[in-house]
Amino acid sequence: MLEFTPIDYMILLIEIMIVSGALGGMVSALMSWRDDQPFFSLIIKHTLTGIVMAMTVPLILNMFSSDLLDAGQAKPLRLFILCGLCIFVALFSNRVVERIGRSRVKHEEQHCQSQVHQCGEEPSTKKENISPAVTINSSGEEKITGYQLRILETLAGVEGVKMSLADLLRHTMIPQKDFEEAITLMKAKGLVVQELSGGRKPMLILTTRGRQRVLTEFPLRVGHY
Repeated sequence: MLEFTPIDYMILLIEIMIVSGALGGMVSALMSWRDDQPFFSLIIKHTLTGIVMAMTVPLILNMFSSDLLDAGQAKPLRLFILCGLCIFVALFSNRVVERIGRSRVKHEEQHCQSQVHQCGEEPSTKKENISPAVTINSSGEEKITGYQLRILETLAGVEGVKMSLADLLRHTMIPQKDFEEAITLMKAKGLVVQELSGGRKPMLILTTRGRQRVLTEFPLRVGHY
């Protein structure tokens, strides 16, 4: 029968949890990997998460008053049970963490969309602050063009020439319906593109064609590029 000193046995338990957690995390990464995801960053994330969750196994055993850790010193074969339990926890905990992350992102997107709809009512009460060059429009097409220029000018005045849809709507003070029509036309013309930021918020970014249009319409904006 193998004999361990208390320190050696504790080090052995830590090594078992680290190795088992890493294995469970790697298997979880392989099961959830898709072609549109970077494999290296995915497997690193799942491996670290698996190790952290495997280190919580002693806490789980203590909550259930299990003597598995103590029995493993006298009966080393019990350590295989600990190893399997750590792999199991690491494997399925990654999926739980991913579900929590997806639900949080979905909640933020819904919150952002609600902000956009709420901001759409504010500009209508501030029409008197809109410059005459933009408000004087004789047709629907000129009205949309004026809003497009206002959006271009606002984007040109911020760092990185990009802004979230909610902030852009609030700064330009354009009615919701006209704002959406202007954004749609600008996308079709290739003046702006929309993408999700690191915080999963929809961002509107000025393209190269859009910057050229800004330089034409607002020459004083050249310094921002």
